[in-house]
Amino acid sequence: MALEVVRYLIEPRKWTELPGDWQAVFGRRAPLAVEIGFGNGEFLAEAAAQHPDWDFVGFEVSLTCLEKTGRRLARRGLANVRLARVDGRFALRELFSDGSLARVYVHFPCPWPKARHAKRRLVNGDFVRTLAGVLEPGGVFELNTDVEWYAFEVTGRLQAGGWFAVHGPRVLSREGPGTRYERKWRKQGRRVIRVLAERRSPAEVNRIAEGKMPHARVNTEVKRDALYSLLNLKETWPKGAFAIKEIFFAPDGDSALLRAFSSDEGFQQHYFIVVAKGRRGWIVKLDGATVPFRTPAVKRSVAAVAAALKESS
Repeated sequence: MALEVVRYLIEPRKWTELPGDWQAVFGRRAPLAVEIGFGNGEFLAEAAAQHPDWDFVGFEVSLTCLEKTGRRLARRGLANVRLARVDGRFALRELFSDGSLARVYVHFPCPWPKARHAKRRLVNGDFVRTLAGVLEPGGVFELNTDVEWYAFEVTGRLQAGGWFAVHGPRVLSREGPGTRYERKWRKQGRRVIRVLAERRSPAEVNRIAEGKMPHARVNTEVKRDALYSLLNLKETWPKGAFAIKEIFFAPDGDSALLRAFSSDEGFQQHYFIVVAKGRRGWIVKLDGATVPFRTPAVKRSVAAVAAALKESS
């Protein structure tokens, strides 16, 4: 990835404390705004240019979008933007403290029209609660869409919690976020619809990614057969799951690398767990090259590996 792009990237997974210290990230105290799913970065770049006294954070899962947006920001010489490759719903809940955001933007999210996919829609009850927690008093959530029924569904969900004064849905004649999708939809004759919600009262946010990085010790000898037995170790519970997918052994037999998968309320992570022999026995810990967020499922996977090794000794 080009150096001009890297300067905008942040890696919250490596932060030692959550929620994040955004004043330290930007080096100043300023109103803070978030865009979830920034695409090619047209809106993010324009908003940052028009409001140099604000700081902006964009979340996107596409590496291509990160690269395109980073180049766009660099061409305009913008310094008040940071980008992260993190699921926006998770990031909004875990990376921002209560009342820390002035605005949250979402432009043309997938409405997932089929009933069996409804749970994938961005704006659900948990998302609305998170918004009411992280937005400051009077802070605004803005959503733009070309799908009328989705605009009304979002409006209903925002009103249901009682935390917001909701304005809209309102059809925009010309003004809009200025994204590639807006140009595409208008060219096809579709209408752009906006929903605004102003935070009136706070909500309590239930954050899950916190605490120290997990590790455990196994004080007995760990044999190769015990490590093999970890393959396909898995566990599920109402709000999460984990599974060990592969095992890689070091030539000297004194360590192994486990490829793991976890899910916390739909937030998925892939990472590695190290099982290594040390002076005081064996240690089970997360591999430093693929540091995941320390969610309950991640912590549970480390503890389960250690417990399985102790039981097999």
